[in-house]
Amino acid sequence: MTEDEIFDAVAARVESGHQADVPDAYPQEPATEEAVADAERIIGYPLPPLLRRLYLEVANGGFGPFNGIEGVADGYAAEEGMLENYLSWRVEDLPDDFPAWTPGVVAFCDFGCAMWALLDCRTPEGRVQFLDQSTLHRLDLPLARWFELWLADDNLDMHKLITA
Repeated sequence: MTEDEIFDAVAARVESGHQADVPDAYPQEPATEEAVADAERIIGYPLPPLLRRLYLEVANGGFGPFNGIEGVADGYAAEEGMLENYLSWRVEDLPDDFPAWTPGVVAFCDFGCAMWALLDCRTPEGRVQFLDQSTLHRLDLPLARWFELWLADDNLDMHKLITA
């Protein structure tokens, strides 16, 4: 699928009310350009174009696999929110077995039970990684492909991607 096709398919799922895998995720109004620019400033890298467009034109989070992706400022948050987690996880004393936090990598989709899909914004297309408790799995999976896999299978199982 092209990024335009992925965008259209995600927008259609949000419009249909089947925006996430769990029923309590709810999409927010689209983000403002200012909120997206602030997020990029905080992260230190631009958001991937597909995600940026989804935030600005579809919803400020609350759609996607499992609990749905986190929004930028004033957007959907399964817990504290993507930017709050990014800032706090970079300065907090994390457990010894927790991987060192990399600038430009954000926890953007909560899979529950201390499992997160991470987005590496240091590449233009964005690369998805998976944090399972304190184990980091570098999947080398472009964000567009991650959305495509979710669109093809309502319950995207990140553990299957690790073993694939």
